[in-house]
Amino acid sequence: MTDRILIAAHNNALWCDAVCRTYRLRTTIDDRAWSVQSRTPPYYPDAVTLSPDLDELELLGRIDGSDGASVKDSWSALDLTGDDFARLVAGQWLWHDGTRHVPAPEPALVWRQAHTHEDMMAWTAAWADEPDAASILHPSLVDEPGVHVLAASATGAPDAPIVAGCIVNVTGDVAGLGNLFSRSGTAGSAWGSAVTAAREVVGGIPIVGWEAGDSIAAAVAAGCEAIGPVTVWVR
Repeated sequence: MTDRILIAAHNNALWCDAVCRTYRLRTTIDDRAWSVQSRTPPYYPDAVTLSPDLDELELLGRIDGSDGASVKDSWSALDLTGDDFARLVAGQWLWHDGTRHVPAPEPALVWRQAHTHEDMMAWTAAWADEPDAASILHPSLVDEPGVHVLAASATGAPDAPIVAGCIVNVTGDVAGLGNLFSRSGTAGSAWGSAVTAAREVVGGIPIVGWEAGDSIAAAVAAGCEAIGPVTVWVR
């Protein structure tokens, strides 16, 4: 279990790193944690723990701990309440090993990759819950090695609106699936379709990610295994 959590957390940390590089933020990664000493973009943590033995003091020494600081506690092993942090999200790491059956998605969606900056801008406009959020993910992310931005429409028409999407980030022999959304239902209902689309891109390597709330059950129904808890802390 611990090894798979480490693999999933490391993949997630590298995705956070890719996003932060588009903001020209200076990041640090070692076998203890990934971290940034300045504030990260909205929805992205200032640190991701990469060891279950990392303690609160060492972690907080790596980041700007002022109001707004956030930490992804990959083993839910920390207690930051004494440092004025609150638990924002309690979720589960997910693992899909490529051999599990993926139920046929309903309704069927037609998936394609976003290759250009213009494609990425259309994707972020569909992903964002509010106009300001559309600028969080920069168009240059499609240029990052290993990053595959996937968009889904109800038909294969070139001008068909995007109704669902996800981002797949390949690091080594694993692929992270995140930023999943659906405009035609809940994000959780799109898990099976997204896993199928991701498999077309990455083949049989493990797919990892994390979810919270009802989306955990949707991911498990799509063939994922919940492998351990993850907590997001915010001050």
